[in-house]
Formats: sequence, structure tokens, C-alpha cells
Amino acid sequence: MAGAPACSTSTNTKSKFLAFNTMRNEFIKKYRDLDQKMKALAESDGDVYLPNPAPAGQVDYILVCMEPSLGRWARSPEEARTKVASGFRNFLAGIEPMLLHFSTRRFLCDTDQRYHMTDFSKGAMTVEQAGKTRPDRYDKWYDLLQEEIKLVAAPGARVIAVGNEVANHLRRKGFPMNFTKVIHYSGQAGRARNARLEGLEDQFRDFANSIKSQDILSTTRDVLQESRVPSVIFNEAFSIVEGSKLSESRLKLVYCYKLDFEAMKNGN
Repeated sequence: MAGAPACSTSTNTKSKFLAFNTMRNEFIKKYRDLDQKMKALAESDGDVYLPNPAPAGQVDYILVCMEPSLGRWARSPEEARTKVASGFRNFLAGIEPMLLHFSTRRFLCDTDQRYHMTDFSKGAMTVEQAGKTRPDRYDKWYDLLQEEIKLVAAPGARVIAVGNEVANHLRRKGFPMNFTKVIHYSGQAGRARNARLEGLEDQFRDFANSIKSQDILSTTRDVLQESRVPSVIFNEAFSIVEGSKLSESRLKLVYCYKLDFEAMKNGN
């Protein structure tokens, strides 16, 4: 008896393409729904909601930072609201967050891997305000952070807590996933960079000579393009990074991330 005819390659390819598109559209809808929940919570606290660049799908690494700071990208809540309405997104304006992007791409992700960068809470505020309200605010945002991680994390994804504040709060809440802590990129954590590299000064010198400003600018261009921000925001964010010095302290930050990310990849 003759067997059933085999499916053609073109039919299989089309079916896979349609299935992929369906899954992608479902992910996009769920992320948009979550985005609206996060916006509502930020606004209920009287803060300016600063969205993250939306992931295209599930990722292998999720980096959890603290909260958006008002500062160079926006000097006031009014300016921040205007920029967000025009398409501005988080983790784009400033060399320090761009160094985290660079390090994640250079030292952590393989070519077929992706990452998502987020904050524990998503309302932009001054540094002074953030420090005063952080414990209660993080408690309020914890459920939405878990929802975000559950949606965005691919099977086997790793969570990275960027800074002590995030790591301590995840531990206090009994966060169910294992996570790795790395230092925060803020210049206020500069002493932590020196402490992390104590005894590794010679290795750092060799490493520092291998990193050039053009490497960071190339990553900046890629990040901004992938974030699909309007050209005026692209140009402004790029010029901020371009005008920032790749100082020794910032190179130390990159080397700290290199050490920690490579340890993660080695199973530590």
C-alpha cells in the first residue's frame, strides 16, 4: 500500500513561518498589555513612566536594574513626559548604560542569544527621591517585575541583578529564580570597581588597551537602531555617548562586567 504523500518543503516552510508569526504576535500583544499595567502603576505614584525598548521575543538573559533617573535625558517631569511621548526609551542616553549594553553583547551573549534590560520599578525620578522611597516602591512593583520576567524569559534564561539594591530586594522577597549579581553602572558605585579589581591591575591594563571608543560607539549605534527610536532621539542619544570620555574608571566597569559575565558562561 502506498504511503501518504510527503509534505513539500515549501508547505513545511510556510507552516513554520505562520506558526512563528502567530507566536510573535501573541508575545507582542502580551508585552503591550503588560506595558499598560506598568504605565498605570508609575502614573498612580505620580511618576513619569519610562518604557524599555520592547523585546522582539523571549530572551536568554534578563538584566534587572534599579529605576530610571531624571537627569541628562530630561531635567524635569514635564520634559520627560514630552520625550517619552515622542518615542524616547530607557537605557539609551548615557555612556554608563551603554557600557552595560556593550559588555553584555561582547562578553555574555553568544551570536544566537538575546537579552532584555529592565528596571525594578519604571517611574523616572531624581536620585534623591529614589533613595527615600525604594523599599516600599520595589514591594509595589515586585509582582509586575515577576510577570515581566515570566513573559520575557526563554527556557533556561538567566537573571542578572544589577546592583546591591536589586539583589537584596530579590532575596528579601524570595525571588524564585537563581540570579547573579553584578555591580551597578552608576558613577556613584565607582569605588566598587576598584575593589572588584584589586590584585588584577596588570590584567586590567592589558584589557584597557584593547577597548576603544569606537567599539562603544558601534554598539551604541546598534542599540539605537534596534530600539527603533525616531531620528531626533537617535541623534541626541548618540551625541551624548559620543561626547563622553572613555575614562579609566569606565574601562574598569567594563572589565568588571567581563569578569562576571565570563564566570557566568563558565557556570559560576
